[in-house]
Amino acid sequence: MNYNTAVLRSKYISLLKKRNFNTPQILKAALYLTWGASFLLALTTISGAQTQRQAIQSVGKDSIPSIITAQRIKDTLVGMDAYVANELLLKPTDYVGAPQEYDKFRRSAIDGYEERRKAFSERLIIAAKNITYGEAETKPIETLQLSLGDYIAKVQSARDFHKRGDVNGALFAYREASQIIDNILMPAVDKLDKVNLQQLDIIYSQQGFKTTALLFIILISGTTLLALLAVTQVFLYLRMRRILNPFLLGATAMTLLFLGYTTQSLISASNNLKVAKEDAFNSLYALRQARALAYGANADESRYLLDKENALKHEQAFFDKVNQIMKLPVGKTWNDVKATLIAGKKVEGITGLFATEINNITFTGEREAVIKAISTFGDYLDIDKQIRQLEQSGKHLEAVKLNVGKDKGQSNFAFDEFKKAHLKAQEINNKVLDKYIDQGFQNIQGFEAITVIATLTISTLTLFGLRKRLLEYR
Repeated sequence: MNYNTAVLRSKYISLLKKRNFNTPQILKAALYLTWGASFLLALTTISGAQTQRQAIQSVGKDSIPSIITAQRIKDTLVGMDAYVANELLLKPTDYVGAPQEYDKFRRSAIDGYEERRKAFSERLIIAAKNITYGEAETKPIETLQLSLGDYIAKVQSARDFHKRGDVNGALFAYREASQIIDNILMPAVDKLDKVNLQQLDIIYSQQGFKTTALLFIILISGTTLLALLAVTQVFLYLRMRRILNPFLLGATAMTLLFLGYTTQSLISASNNLKVAKEDAFNSLYALRQARALAYGANADESRYLLDKENALKHEQAFFDKVNQIMKLPVGKTWNDVKATLIAGKKVEGITGLFATEINNITFTGEREAVIKAISTFGDYLDIDKQIRQLEQSGKHLEAVKLNVGKDKGQSNFAFDEFKKAHLKAQEINNKVLDKYIDQGFQNIQGFEAITVIATLTISTLTLFGLRKRLLEYR
């Protein structure tokens, strides 16, 4: 022992004697303090894991699925409306000499409507099974369930008038049906969407702060435990000339490993949630909104031809929705945007939901899928322009057939191509969303059990490390 160490040891022992602490008392105090610090570390770590898990659950399993379901319900509603409008646009006399062609068209419209109606019911059940925020969700779901029956009744009335050849009666009944869609059903879906989106934003913004705060507390707890173990080692060295205590050294190593594992796991879970929310969901939500608006625009296109008295209103509604999907700067076309994206350049001056998605392209294949969606929607808009030109030229029947047609070069064919391309962009983000939410859960899977085992091991090693020293004073 060198001179400096001897002096330090002498002063240390003198201080302890002045305070009337004997060695067994100090060792027992060190043991109990270490156990207390281990318990505090376990408590804060479990709290951190549970807080992170709850955030992932609320974001990935409660809010986001309800938001997506609400958007899909929107799709079904406007899809039903478009099929009804298409069915009412044509009558048997428009297919003189080709009754089978009319029957095929009519059956296609009816089947499309029924498919959408069933999908609405299925999606409403899904929404009802995932209620998380109480009355804020149950009220719009009840409205959707009750008001759909009124809508279906009005649709059937319009069909009955149409079958009898009563154009005015069919149009009046259809207007009543569309008012239910526009004024009751769609606002109810928007409320369902909004309440979950608000909760998602609140929970996500809070979880970042909570994770940082809890990590700080965990590190303080762990540092306190490490300091106690280090001080105990120093005490054993100075008082009992024990250079190393293998058990205390093991407890120290276990504490360091556990702190590293905890920090890495919680940060990884938080980062995975960030990718899921900011990169995948934000793009997916913009795409889902754009899809619902596109369905609505498609219905407005048919309303424009069906309800001539309100044609200008329906035309304006169509272009309002298109601008929400993507509004172009003056002098630019959808093909210009497509060419700029293909060239890998930034698209300047555009706004709307596609602009949101373009500025948030992150994943492999996403750019190509978005370019395809933009291209096919541009093709659909080109055909819409032809429809309006035919209608304004007095060629109503030609405009109607171009609108309801499913062959290449006709409106419904182009719209189906857009839906296929758009779905690919959604699927890319949806897969990433699911992947990172699952990884977030995996980061903290079984964390409570791991924490208990780790802290019990630290406490046990400390006990074994000090027990022999305590036995020396019996």
